[in-house]
Amino acid sequence: MANSRGRALAAATLISAALVGASARAEDSAPGDWTAPEVSEFSDWSVACDNARECTAVSISREFVTRVSQGDPGDYAQPRLWVKRAAGPDARVRVFLDTTVWGEAGRGEEPATLHVYTACDGDCTGPAYRLIPREAGRFELAPADVAAFLAESQQTPRAATRFAGGDMHGIVTTAGMTAALRFIDEVQERRGTVTAIYAKGPAPARSVPPPPPRERVRVTRGEEVDAVGTPATEAALFVARARDCADIDLDGPDPHRARWRLASGQYLWALGCSDNPHAVRRMWLIETPGQGVAAFTLSRPEQGRPAEQPVLPNSDFDPASGQITVYSDGKCGWRRRWAWTGQAFAMVDALEMPSCYGIPLHQWLQTYRAVPD
Repeated sequence: MANSRGRALAAATLISAALVGASARAEDSAPGDWTAPEVSEFSDWSVACDNARECTAVSISREFVTRVSQGDPGDYAQPRLWVKRAAGPDARVRVFLDTTVWGEAGRGEEPATLHVYTACDGDCTGPAYRLIPREAGRFELAPADVAAFLAESQQTPRAATRFAGGDMHGIVTTAGMTAALRFIDEVQERRGTVTAIYAKGPAPARSVPPPPPRERVRVTRGEEVDAVGTPATEAALFVARARDCADIDLDGPDPHRARWRLASGQYLWALGCSDNPHAVRRMWLIETPGQGVAAFTLSRPEQGRPAEQPVLPNSDFDPASGQITVYSDGKCGWRRRWAWTGQAFAMVDALEMPSCYGIPLHQWLQTYRAVPD
């Protein structure tokens, strides 16, 4: 391996002009050990808004997960509440209840009503708010009941669900919900208006700004072809791996190597950047005929984060959609997608879920979303 790296460094003086970019180091911490800047936590609740100011709050946080994992959750189910609202003066607040466990809907009788739960000597719940079934394990609070439930919830840190016959079904934490929904009011510039959830004021609805437009991304699709390049291309790929992929056997086979011919006339290359089969990383490079191989950074428009170097964990390219998808490893963390536009990599979407509680991927918090063309 040392000789291979020596040859690579010697070749670098001749080929480095064909490569763009600095050391390819991932900037994200290990999944579950961080809270993304785009996700805010308030006690037991998490909340995030995307680039169009569409916001979601959910009754789960790292603090909640730690507490539940260290103690007996009790005899009742622990469903989750979700509050969703788009930006703009006419967008309404929607409240959902999710009873799934590790992404699976339970069998048997389902809850029929949602209540606030107050501390008292006995089983004290407030008025019944009707739940409308939407799909297995997922319900929506009747729109006419949303305002009353949210107003009443300011007085207590818990909610409860009941079966149609009146028996208790589950307990939901609402500790932190008020703060999370005030956060949504601030992001969507509703504070002081009649549209605010909690930060209400006399300003009319028309004073709330409309949602910003989503960026449109030109997607360059392609097809997989043999991963064999010209001698100059092979030399450039060798240098790139030697420079940016530490502790990898440059003389051994690369099971993660692949190449796609793109509609732009360029080629997308994927190269293995880790010898650890349990922590697969791939380097992504663009070959432009007549111009060589280049490493383009990956844009990070969420709250203006710095661009990312093109060495990614758990990543693959779908030629039909023209998108690279990358996951953090585990049941929490993040998922991101990028598309090659013919000139640069543009982000298509980003999801985050710092709390490891078996939330299925399609319910992770959206922090960025573009419109792929």
